[in-house]
Amino acid sequence: MKRIALVFALTASFIAIGQVESPSPEVDSPAADTVSVPGLLIGVGFLPGHALRRDDVISTPVRIQVMGTKLYKGFGLFAAVEFASADIPFRDNSDPDDPSEWSNSYFRHMLGLQYSFGKFGAYAGMDMFSRNGFFRSVGEGSASVGSGRKTLGVTYNAFKGLTVSLDFSAYAGPAVGVNYLVPLKGLK
Repeated sequence: MKRIALVFALTASFIAIGQVESPSPEVDSPAADTVSVPGLLIGVGFLPGHALRRDDVISTPVRIQVMGTKLYKGFGLFAAVEFASADIPFRDNSDPDDPSEWSNSYFRHMLGLQYSFGKFGAYAGMDMFSRNGFFRSVGEGSASVGSGRKTLGVTYNAFKGLTVSLDFSAYAGPAVGVNYLVPLKGLK
């Protein structure tokens, strides 16, 4: 009797497996396809290695960044704003030696290009127009004339638009960001 019950159970299970509908092809959701279409990457980050140049002051700059990805043949645009404030003045990279003229805040905005390939991306940007930017510091006679803050970084689309970014600058050190990639399917 046990053998008959076992044969019946096995036969019923094989019949049940055969009756299950095969899964339909997966339908692309708008959030799932963020790799192959143009997009707008919006994020925040910080510069953990950049301490404002004063012994007792530690203020980590915060970054807000936006990238237009895959706008033309994989290329896009990069823009970022970094800012921080300190309770007491500190010497920025172009401030004079006189402490009475030091600033009490950090501000940079960078513009640049971005390139996407699969889930990865690379970007490069430079501070052009802020107080210490490439064009604004020209002719001031300081050591940072025409220097501007430059950065070089990478992005990785980790999960359905959630993207992490990591970049490095000789002046400010590493920067880490968390971003969200909004697909713009109408531009494909």
